[in-house]
Amino acid sequence: MIRAAIVGLGGWGRRLVASVQEDGQPRGSEIYFTHAAVRSPARAQPYANRQRLRLASYEACLADPNVDVVVLATPHSLHPGQVCAAAGAGKHVFVEKPLALTLAEAQSAIAACAAAGRVLALGHNRRFLPAFQALRDLLRAGELGTILHAEALFAGAFGLAYTPDAWRAGDADAPAGGLTAMGIHSLDALIDGLGPVEEVTAQSMRRALAIPMDDTTSAMLRFRSGPSGHVATLMATAWTWQLRVFGVRGYAVMPDETSLQIVERSGVSRHVAFPVLDTERAELEAFARAVRGDEAYPVPLDEVAHGVAVLEATIASIRSGGVRMTVEA
Repeated sequence: MIRAAIVGLGGWGRRLVASVQEDGQPRGSEIYFTHAAVRSPARAQPYANRQRLRLASYEACLADPNVDVVVLATPHSLHPGQVCAAAGAGKHVFVEKPLALTLAEAQSAIAACAAAGRVLALGHNRRFLPAFQALRDLLRAGELGTILHAEALFAGAFGLAYTPDAWRAGDADAPAGGLTAMGIHSLDALIDGLGPVEEVTAQSMRRALAIPMDDTTSAMLRFRSGPSGHVATLMATAWTWQLRVFGVRGYAVMPDETSLQIVERSGVSRHVAFPVLDTERAELEAFARAVRGDEAYPVPLDEVAHGVAVLEATIASIRSGGVRMTVEA
């Protein structure tokens, strides 16, 4: 079984740990956490005790032969340096999205892992949703015909819970509102389904939050293959995750994470329900299989790098007042 160190035990780090173990006991036979590296050991100690995690510095985790892999649930701006350090220490790396905030940093991290022969896996957990996989398969099979347009919406009340000093609310790690925490999932889903993005025009504003953070962010996309697209991220409303793809033969909608509706141009409609899946456990177990060499991790790194390039172009468009930006890669 793969032995992992979690780096960062905030809310998401704890969610990752809990997905594969309970009170220190593994839920499966693929991976479990044995170590944790945190900024505030005293605050993390009770949880670490409950999950039987040994607290240590990141450097100590990298040097420990009893740690096979590291899982990064840390501020976004730290990812590139932490990934490169792990690769240099011979550790495989699972890192939460985004890999970086610039394409150059993403490429550097990818190159470091490739040079070290280590697996680099990104936490794009929505790729593991059965409903999304069915939608992607439908697109690849051409069932909707020529694709005209796609839309993705990720919304929630996350921003209402942030304090001004939270790293997720600061421009250094979370430029453009919820784009890096939430919107990146939408971008990744559309890239997976429709391919590379060529151009981006974006806007972002604060409508409701009391802290200095945007809560309403949107981007118009032009895909290299021809379709247009729209991505919206809202930080101060009820939770929802939605995808819509329109083609000349009809359209397909994911109204939530477990449903897919296909409507043909004739008006015939069918609805498919899918089981609830623990996507955090699914992605970590897929990472473990990749580390063992059983199968490739199902998020290609060229698409990861391209997603960061789209993110960077989107941020640049917002900061320039909505100027159309060409995506670098």
